[in-house]
Amino acid sequence: MQGKTSHHEGDVGFQIAPMIDLILVLMVFFMTTVALKQVENELGIGLPGTSMGDTDANVTVDMHIEIDVDGAVTMNGDPVGTPQDKELNKLRDKLKEQIELFDDRIPVVIVPQSNVPHRRVIDVLNACSAAKVKNISFNAS
Repeated sequence: MQGKTSHHEGDVGFQIAPMIDLILVLMVFFMTTVALKQVENELGIGLPGTSMGDTDANVTVDMHIEIDVDGAVTMNGDPVGTPQDKELNKLRDKLKEQIELFDDRIPVVIVPQSNVPHRRVIDVLNACSAAKVKNISFNAS
């Protein structure tokens, strides 16, 4: 006869230490992945053209600033700067006047010709900044 050997398996029970280790590892993993997320800053750029949602009720008046190759600046067809005028005081005054009448969000569209020196465009941008224009966009001529 074979001897009866009793294999009593003890009740191991629920092991809490490995479960706590697993929870801590998962917590560290999720905390590091959340910290790596980069928040993108918004750069407001207005592109020329009309969107599909434009209707007659919400059409706004744009102020077009044209820059000629020789450096002459016009706003809506009126001359506001000569090629020698670096400060563009007349342009600043007209922009301030329009902002006082309407709003600082009135769209200003800068239309430089293809061979305009970049420094002249910067002069116009400086004049817009001095007049506290908030909504500037560019359009190709």
